Amino acid sequence: MADPINGGRVIARVLAASGVRNLFCLQGGHIDPILYGCEDEGIRVIDTRHEQAAAHMAEGWARATGDTGVCAVTAGPGLSDAVTGLANAYMEGSPMLCLAGARPISQADTWPLQDLDQVGIVSPTTNWARSCVTASRIGEYTTLALAQARNGRPGPVYLDVPVDVLGKDLPDDTPVTAYTPPAPPAPEPAALERASRLLQRAERPIVLVGSGAHWSRAGSALAQLSETAGLPILTFNQGRGVLPDEHPWSFSLAQLFTEAFAADVVVCLGLRLGWTLMGGRLFGDTPLIRVDLDAAETSRNRPGEINLVADVRVFCEQLANGWEGGISPARNRWAERLRDAAESSREAMQKMLARRDPQKPIHPLQLVTTAVEAAGPEASFVGDGGNILTWASAGFPARAPGRILATGSYLGCLGVGIPFALAAKLARPAHPVILVEGDGAFGLNAMEFDTALRHDIPFVCLVANDASWGMSRHGQLDHHSGRTVATELGVRPYHEVVRALGGHGEQVEAVGELRPAIDRALASGLPACVNVVIDRDVASPFSGMMTGSGE
Repeated sequence: MADPINGGRVIARVLAASGVRNLFCLQGGHIDPILYGCEDEGIRVIDTRHEQAAAHMAEGWARATGDTGVCAVTAGPGLSDAVTGLANAYMEGSPMLCLAGARPISQADTWPLQDLDQVGIVSPTTNWARSCVTASRIGEYTTLALAQARNGRPGPVYLDVPVDVLGKDLPDDTPVTAYTPPAPPAPEPAALERASRLLQRAERPIVLVGSGAHWSRAGSALAQLSETAGLPILTFNQGRGVLPDEHPWSFSLAQLFTEAFAADVVVCLGLRLGWTLMGGRLFGDTPLIRVDLDAAETSRNRPGEINLVADVRVFCEQLANGWEGGISPARNRWAERLRDAAESSREAMQKMLARRDPQKPIHPLQLVTTAVEAAGPEASFVGDGGNILTWASAGFPARAPGRILATGSYLGCLGVGIPFALAAKLARPAHPVILVEGDGAFGLNAMEFDTALRHDIPFVCLVANDASWGMSRHGQLDHHSGRTVATELGVRPYHEVVRALGGHGEQVEAVGELRPAIDRALASGLPACVNVVIDRDVASPFSGMMTGSGE
């Protein structure tokens, strides 16, 4: 008879059978069976210095790959430390599974070590949260958790197992069932026909593409639709790169903000209409077509005239396959108008930097554009912060899905940068990863450079050092008569912290020194930090809106 296995090994077998390749964690005795089980099943175990970072890495893996990320944390404070990562994934709709240990079920209500109402804590920030208290059902619950992470609008899910249940002996032949995604939902035919007729009549359509297109892997279908129907595409959030920026029908909202809203029909694909688009009020009375896996989302803030509960990829395929009439002359003229506006915007940014006095401190956009030039066409880019993130969003190229990872639009969570960069490098180990983040954001998870060094995950972090919580500081200056409170940080040698840990680090203060420093960091083959002193007087255009948030 084969030796028995425990519940942790069963969890690992389900994960491995479902295609999970990495587990992000911080060790604790409550989850040791899961960690040993994953190692035995060939899943790479990557341990962090803080549970928040483990959760962020799981979300970062999901964003970079389109797959579900998985983390494991111990009971009590291990779980509560991970809540910020769960909340960010929840607000951004990123699929991930957080596994946790729990106090022995036999010790309930006796004040044992690290006992909390863990399901109660995470329920508001997860799509699904359960505790499995029966050893024979551990595999079943694990498969169900993976399914719930992709059920409707994706998001984080949570599963804990009391340690005495997790460690129970089970037969080695305990059956496990891999998660197999179901066929994605297609649009209702009558609604699809109405949407097609409305778009056929439009002369100035715009398609706004959100993260839902990334999770549905809609790139090829979106390209087919844009080319068949002549539909200009604007991508947002994790939708960036689903249709690459270089594609002739792909545009950046930052480059044609005012022109885009002269549209006569707006299509929203897997995109929330939240504060970044003024709840849809930007569109006025323009007819909307909304496509989302979440039926409630199609009615939030600005309901569509036509609403379809469907997978973005399937919608694009069916609309393109049924399209009649090709691309009208009016639509070609509209596309040229948008291309002219985008080119004018690019030229304006280039002229602004060309006119800049080279003796001045480095402009944030100079940092971003130099990083993009140095990194090359296969790089992934990560942004984290407030003030610097707005410049990074304008300058980062989206060349393919999962190549841009950044602080979320809705929770506004700082500290994701280093964990996201580690996940991006694990997803594409042969290609460079450049992180641009504020000096404030750097401090939140800086010790994850130790994680990068222990696990040999090289990337380059460019700290945009304005010696402050920059967006908050500028907001205070604008709103409080030049008075600031609790937003000054000082120019600190963050690069020396990384060097002390064993990585590459240097500081840059002049624009002429910037490119050589980035090149050296990339060539080092180590986790690297270039501490870039930037012009603290350059504010983001959004600083006035964002008093109280930070960089």
